[in-house]
Amino acid sequence: MKEQNQISMEIVNPKAAGIDIGSRSHFVAVGQKEEHVREFGVYNEDLKAISNWLKENGI
Repeated sequence: MKEQNQISMEIVNPKAAGIDIGSRSHFVAVGQKEEHVREFGVYNEDLKAISNWLKENGI
């Protein structure tokens, strides 16, 4: 098994999220681990789901 290099960054604002906006989907990260990243669609109900997920995570 190949070892992956991992880059850890200092958390400056724990109440912030990273959002990668694309034409087919949006990726939202509320932390630095893989399980803290979710993919969402681009339609209104998907944007509402992003908003709800951010609120659930205190962001």
